Amino acid sequence: MSAQPAPGADEMRTRAHLRAHRIRPFGHDTPQEPAMPTPTPDEPRWYEVRKEPTEPPPAPPVEHAVPGVHVHITPPPAPEPVDHAAVDRRHRARRWLTVHGAAAATGWSFGLYDAISAGLLAPLDQGAPAAGLALAAFGWLGAETVGERYARILPTRVRPPVLWALRIPMATALLATALHTPHALI
Repeated sequence: MSAQPAPGADEMRTRAHLRAHRIRPFGHDTPQEPAMPTPTPDEPRWYEVRKEPTEPPPAPPVEHAVPGVHVHITPPPAPEPVDHAAVDRRHRARRWLTVHGAAAATGWSFGLYDAISAGLLAPLDQGAPAAGLALAAFGWLGAETVGERYARILPTRVRPPVLWALRIPMATALLATALHTPHALI
């Protein structure tokens, strides 16, 4: 038979803890294990090992120190300056993407995407990007013209939804162009 390996530090600590609380296996009233070896005094224990403390540099002498409590207040660092122009650009870009993405999704759900892609872009093959961008420009021009000239007669509450509805063809044409461009990485 092979001899059992010597117990490691974890086993010895666990065994000592069980003995200290008089925890024994079921059916064993007396411990049958050999006593735990005691470390030699030259050997440092795991909880006694530490580096030598370094001495802090001596404090400069204070002349004419007034007795009492001395309080030194260090103000926190100033916050980073906020670039309001960049924040405004990001806000406008997110709003533009949200509005035009919703318009493109609406055009997709109502079948305008299928009409543009199958009826105009698929037959043109290599000329599809130019035709799609021209269709989007025509849709944008129509939306801006109608929005500028005729949206003034609409009540104020109705203007934003009407202007958004006028952008549906343009946004759908841009989506169809992006998805049908040859060698697109989308």
